[in-house]
Amino acid sequence: MAVTPKPRLSKPKGTRFVLRPYRRIRTWRDLYYLSGESVGKGVVTNLSQSGMRVQGEHAIKPGFDLALRLTLADDGPTIEIERATVRWVDGYDFGLDFVRISALAAKRIAHVLSQQIRAPQTPI
Repeated sequence: MAVTPKPRLSKPKGTRFVLRPYRRIRTWRDLYYLSGESVGKGVVTNLSQSGMRVQGEHAIKPGFDLALRLTLADDGPTIEIERATVRWVDGYDFGLDFVRISALAAKRIAHVLSQQIRAPQTPI
């Protein structure tokens, strides 16, 4: 009986453990993304000062550059990130690295991160 191998994640070969320079937080915020080939909606499930993890509505390819629009608070302003690159893909989940982000957007993200890090943690 032949066994079909499980598809590999699209992480580059030779990828090693890398210490992340920024702390990540769990979140659940709507996100809109746009590339030259697609427009989509997703949910940010993980956020840091340098990138995010997204559950998208369709498959994206590693290496794509996306423009992003998200709101980090229910009554807060929309944050726009001019360019983020898709670093890895796992089904409809993908990781983004911020490439071009305004100082104001970076400041808003840093503020949200510091609030979450200081807030009391509740077990899941």
